[in-house]
Amino acid sequence: MWQFWEHGYEATSMDDLVKATGVGRGAIYTEFGGKRDLFLACLDHYQAAAVTPGFDIVEADGATVADIQTFLETRIGLAKELGLPAIGCLVSNTLTELAAHDPDIAKATRAHFDRLTKGFANALANDMNLPATEKSVKKLAAFVTLSVQGLWAFARSAKSLREIEERADTLIDVVKTMIAKR
Repeated sequence: MWQFWEHGYEATSMDDLVKATGVGRGAIYTEFGGKRDLFLACLDHYQAAAVTPGFDIVEADGATVADIQTFLETRIGLAKELGLPAIGCLVSNTLTELAAHDPDIAKATRAHFDRLTKGFANALANDMNLPATEKSVKKLAAFVTLSVQGLWAFARSAKSLREIEERADTLIDVVKTMIAKR
């Protein structure tokens, strides 16, 4: 997963995967059938290993905008640990590299975005005192999803962590303003 995340699908060769996993080429083909199927398995693994541990706070009952902010701060903390340029989001990276050309990968990226939107709607609904299925909640959640994914894409070329933090702070300010105006 890390090999694909850091370098992308196209730039990752089977030799790179052999080195990264420590298993032979034959074992990769036997277990996964090839690079593409291994990549799809990595997208699934990414949900459990990278998304859920940070996003579960947003998906939890009673989550609020403060939990969205905590999620952003936690993810920015990962960029601090790993350094810049940040590796961004594997799904966002995949969306721009492959989703337009591969229906299975498009389906996996869409499922990720749907999950994020549903989670953000959960948190926003609690602050807005509306059901998560309310149109205004869903629209704001879709905006947050798009903004967060854009933030992770931007992080791949950010010159400083402060640039990322400022954009995350602005997103939260915009969301709070939109909630207050309704």
